[in-house]
Amino acid sequence: MVKKLARFFAYLGFFVLALTYFAPKTSVYHLLEKELKTYGVVISAETTRDNGFTFDVENANVSFKGIDSAVVESINLKAFLLYNSISANGVTLSSAANSFVPLKVQNADVVYSIFNPLNVTAFAQGEFGEADVSFNLLERTLHLELQPSKVMLQKYKSTLRNLKKSQEGDYVYDKTF
Repeated sequence: MVKKLARFFAYLGFFVLALTYFAPKTSVYHLLEKELKTYGVVISAETTRDNGFTFDVENANVSFKGIDSAVVESINLKAFLLYNSISANGVTLSSAANSFVPLKVQNADVVYSIFNPLNVTAFAQGEFGEADVSFNLLERTLHLELQPSKVMLQKYKSTLRNLKKSQEGDYVYDKTF
């Protein structure tokens, strides 16, 4: 009985890995681009590379409703059935956002796991400090905890006024969609 169960999980693991490796990631990426375009988000001038288990996008220009919004040096997508993640590095926001937040984001990681199916979590680090974000898919609520940097505390006080200060010194933002 144990041998049959072990063999079943071995075959299942092999199937998941083979499915991930041979999935048409480039086609799925272009489909995602097409879907984002209906919301006004356009990703352009990027180079894509399928690395088997991961998918990389480099030097992407992101615009929202015709307004240049960000330039992203690299994006790494890992799409496994049990664990999916997107990592963006070297994000530079448009100068239009300079009055609200610092423009440089060193890295941002977004994770969705089958072990926590109702929540999408994210972590970002940049000139603004560090941010932990969670989005509940069922209740459609966003929860952000910001540990601001000195730059954020000094130059962007008006933005921080829109967040609630917690007892630990972090800033919290909650929104329901």
